[in-house]
Amino acid sequence: METALLSFQDLTRTLDDEGRILKVSGKVETGQVLFVQGPSGAGKSTLLRILGRLLTATAGEAWLQGCSWKDMPAPHWRLKVQYVSQKPVVFDGTVEDNLLMPFNFKLLNQKPSPPREQVKDYLERLQLPAGLLEQPAKTLSGGEAARIALIRALLLDPAVLLLDEPTAYLDEDNRQHLFTLLNRWVAEKPRAIVMVSHNEQDLLAFPQHNSLFIGRR
Repeated sequence: METALLSFQDLTRTLDDEGRILKVSGKVETGQVLFVQGPSGAGKSTLLRILGRLLTATAGEAWLQGCSWKDMPAPHWRLKVQYVSQKPVVFDGTVEDNLLMPFNFKLLNQKPSPPREQVKDYLERLQLPAGLLEQPAKTLSGGEAARIALIRALLLDPAVLLLDEPTAYLDEDNRQHLFTLLNRWVAEKPRAIVMVSHNEQDLLAFPQHNSLFIGRR
């Protein structure tokens, strides 16, 4: 049987002072989008941050293409499993500075920066003008910043995207362009997406999807 691209077993973490506990297992196959569903406070965003190794699980294990996260340093794991927050993070400097910032990190100093044509292609697909590259990133709207944060993750060519409410700042037209891009991206290589969304319509946008429900029904 083919190994799941990303799988996890009994990931556990206390969620709050009241002692509520997240304990969850699941997997996502190549070419698939896994929707994490459940009530507010169930730990959906926490799960994404654990899978991205931004939070530590108190128990449990995860595997990427059959390799345990215990056998992979966290920075290397994060390159392959990219987390994109619901609240987009931008830094001082231009939009282009923000997009290329990860390529200044020591871990990526052997990897060339992506060609400008690739950057512009992503901008075009997400209905953002090329002139935006010269704009100060701090002046971006919420919807623009969300799309720039996604492009920054895509430029690193991860195997798995962890998306926390990626359509929260987008209108219907921009949602559809996002879906088109993500469907194409996930089909191009051995890739997968794990997504949290409160919008049930988002699930319908992906032909190859599955759902993971956490918390009380």
